Amino acid sequence: MSKKLMSVALEKTVNFIRSIFQKSLDLIPKTSVSVWADNYRMLPSSSAEPGRWRTDRAPYQKEIMDAFTEKGVRKVVVKSASQVGKSDIMNNVIGRFAHLDPCPIMMIQPTIVDGEDYSKSRIAPMIRATPILRRIFKESKSRDSSNTIMTKYFVGGRLVITGANSPSSLASKPIRILLCDEVDRFPESAGSEGDPVDLASKRTTTYWNRVIGLFSTPTVKNLSRIDDEYMTGTQAEWQHKCPNCGEWHLLTHRQMKPDYIESENKKKEKHIIVKSVVWVCPDCGFSFTEAQMRQAQQRYIIQNAQALHTEVRSFFVNGFSSPWVSWNEIMAEWLKAIGDPEREKVVFNTRFGESYEQTGAFENGEVFLKRREQYEAELPDGVLALTAAVDTQNNRLEYEICGWGEGEEQWSIKKGMILGVPDTVEVWNMLDQIIDRPYYFKNGNALVVLRTFIDSGGRYTDQVYKYCYNNRRKQRIAIKGASLRGIPLIYRISVVKNYGIPLVLLGTDNGKQYIMDRLSIQEPGDKYIHFPLDDLNSEDTFFQQRGYDAVYFKGLTSEHLVQKTRNGATVFVWEKISHNARNEPLDLKVYNLACMQSLGLNFTRLKEALAGNLTADKTRPKRKKAVYGAVKKGNLNV
Repeated sequence: MSKKLMSVALEKTVNFIRSIFQKSLDLIPKTSVSVWADNYRMLPSSSAEPGRWRTDRAPYQKEIMDAFTEKGVRKVVVKSASQVGKSDIMNNVIGRFAHLDPCPIMMIQPTIVDGEDYSKSRIAPMIRATPILRRIFKESKSRDSSNTIMTKYFVGGRLVITGANSPSSLASKPIRILLCDEVDRFPESAGSEGDPVDLASKRTTTYWNRVIGLFSTPTVKNLSRIDDEYMTGTQAEWQHKCPNCGEWHLLTHRQMKPDYIESENKKKEKHIIVKSVVWVCPDCGFSFTEAQMRQAQQRYIIQNAQALHTEVRSFFVNGFSSPWVSWNEIMAEWLKAIGDPEREKVVFNTRFGESYEQTGAFENGEVFLKRREQYEAELPDGVLALTAAVDTQNNRLEYEICGWGEGEEQWSIKKGMILGVPDTVEVWNMLDQIIDRPYYFKNGNALVVLRTFIDSGGRYTDQVYKYCYNNRRKQRIAIKGASLRGIPLIYRISVVKNYGIPLVLLGTDNGKQYIMDRLSIQEPGDKYIHFPLDDLNSEDTFFQQRGYDAVYFKGLTSEHLVQKTRNGATVFVWEKISHNARNEPLDLKVYNLACMQSLGLNFTRLKEALAGNLTADKTRPKRKKAVYGAVKKGNLNV
């Protein structure tokens, strides 16, 4: 063969090898997870829709899957309802990388038992049904200890399935692809090793092209891991375009209008038959059926565009977009659940894909926000006595002034806070200005606070004792909560050593139940609690903001009863709904109730005394009238 022919042959060989090499390199970045799934994935005969995988069956899955091969993306977060196909999304990610870009892969389920079940019911059927995976995954054999239910080897890599409660599995060999399923149900710590997600994530640090996927239906608001992770990303919502006005919207139960029949059986169980459901566009008000909205344009709308410059992509899709559950079914579940917090939570999480905001004895504080009323003066007619309560915090004092009338009807007068560390004289002087001042009726008569209960718990116990000692003649009384179920509101009165002042121990659990019971009273009268609107036109800036806003009512309903086992017995105790919930409004209401009861008031005599000094003049004079309410020391001797 001549040199020329040899040169040509060599050039062809080099070009052929180069072409193969370039194509092999191009294969990985160009083949997304959705393309791989459409080309290779087969659904087993046991699935609801066996046969070849079709991404267009649920188009919201495409961008989620393709984010795993998007350049620069290191974390993919999916907050979703149930039955939207998230398990198959994760399976497609596993299949694509095992086939085209083999590497170490880990899937974490909430527990080891969950992991075993997932391996048997999801992974094994996928491998058997998909020819390309069946060829590359080693067949499980009883004698092959390296290939088990929880560890499956394939050419060039392995898949490890484990539980978030298994610290040894989470902290061993490096992994490149990490998939965490139902992270909201993960334990707070893997044994004593720490957060399971953080523990496993450290195993990916050696790979520059690592990707972490976090999937979950949310659970409780303010306690949901997937909520927090979702907020760090692009927050892409799967939205629909209104066929009439063209605006894009996330379909939620809040805009769904069901036509249904409701009935009860002999056991008082509620039955719902939903005949139809339409979505009402919040922009144009036009209504559309499920069939019409499924034909409407749909896409992800990013809510946090700044995160496009980060490594995190987050997605949200709820049950109204799922092709496997109907609107009628979802709304029937919701209508049946309304009024039952536990059932409501399930529907919120699994159908709406939203975290559930737990409340105390009420759905939320909205009802109290709406029932606020305009007082005609600082003190409305009906108030016969005033008490005050103070909650001591590390950087402030929170206080509330309450008015009391016949039948222990209560008028909330003023809620506020004094900013400052309670070890400074200025803070306590400002409290004096609030408690010592007279509070006026529209006719010019006034009342002063009879007694004040001050929380002595926390870091500034001694400062509270000193203040109460110095103001013992003004009825400033130190208190301390005793969270023991079943004890009376005013549990015991002891004496503070070195000061000789009373310390009142309160049964706060019972007190909170009393407040919840009184809040449930809907008509003014005995034990009813009134809340005021702000007096924006008041000459006194102190009353321009009364302090009873949405934040206050959220705090008022911030606790719920939780079942506990103590010494073998089942008890119910009040606990915060979330660890960062602010419950000072509820505590202050309890303290004021206890303070009023400690006085042993005779409301009939107070009413007669106040009525004897009423004048026909309804205008407010320049505060020269007598001040009432200075009664004896009540039941507490100081």
